[in-house]
Amino acid sequence: MKVILVLIIYLIITNATAQENQTFFTGIFPEVSLTKKISDVNKLNFKIENQRVLFDNRDKENPQFTHYRTDLMMFFDHSVRPGVSMALGIFHRFQENENSNRIIQQFAVLQRMRNLRINHRIRTDQTFTRNDDLELRMRYRISGEIPLQGKIVDPKEFYLVISEELIFSYKGGDFEIENRVALALGKLYNSREKLEWGVDYRTDGFIQDGFRTRLWGKISYFYNF
Repeated sequence: MKVILVLIIYLIITNATAQENQTFFTGIFPEVSLTKKISDVNKLNFKIENQRVLFDNRDKENPQFTHYRTDLMMFFDHSVRPGVSMALGIFHRFQENENSNRIIQQFAVLQRMRNLRINHRIRTDQTFTRNDDLELRMRYRISGEIPLQGKIVDPKEFYLVISEELIFSYKGGDFEIENRVALALGKLYNSREKLEWGVDYRTDGFIQDGFRTRLWGKISYFYNF
């Protein structure tokens, strides 16, 4: 958690010193995640995400509520052993003039502690967009789930989720870094269903011109069946 705090401080300092022409926009980010267990070690996950921009500093004079992107994802997840899994995913993005497809490879490790769950996730992905260069990315995310009532999260109880993700990308000969920090309050309704409300803060353009920040108000619904 100390690493996450240091990175948040770093992001604040970076924003304060970044170039004046940086891009900033904010909006809402609902998502739905459905998971189907198909055997003791295999499961399928389907997710849909939708992002809508409420304010963009490149168009300050006009009120906005515009569609930014919609993402559809499906993963096949295989449990190697308790707490360790591998997954393969496919992805399609709807975005104005930039529809794209992606292949995703994932390795995840779950650490269970006395009153804390820590998730490590490593992903590689390849994004294909018509009339554009292939984009290759390497991603690492660490997240922690903290129960707010007792030592474990029971049905009808709340919990806190904090995550930090670094993304390294290569496209058309250019290298870039993106950073994502998220904080959410969740509620476990029952063994199958939970809901999370949070904020998702993203920055990129650290190396190439055009520093950009995005702040999303996020609501996430999860259901297992």
